[in-house]
Amino acid sequence: MRSISKKEPVDGDMEPKIYQFEALHKKIYGSLNIVLIFSTNLKTQKVAHTILFSTDLKQNYEKIIDYYSLRFQIEFNFRDVKQFFGLKVLWSKWG
Repeated sequence: MRSISKKEPVDGDMEPKIYQFEALHKKIYGSLNIVLIFSTNLKTQKVAHTILFSTDLKQNYEKIIDYYSLRFQIEFNFRDVKQFFGLKVLWSKWG
């Protein structure tokens, strides 16, 4: 397992520890590129964790984190458009 530690706290209160490794998955029948993020709140010492994965084994942890953050931003935008502007997704009627 490769450990990537960030020395500087994020937002002043959170200190992330990032681990990246390759793991086998029996249902996918192949390897996954796993990124674990443990974020420690420096005030309360509580730890939150996030698990990200990719089938691209050559992808570095920074790209995987970037892709996930972009994906969630797109999801939030779709939600907002549907909720606030009444957009109906046409393909949901057929799929």
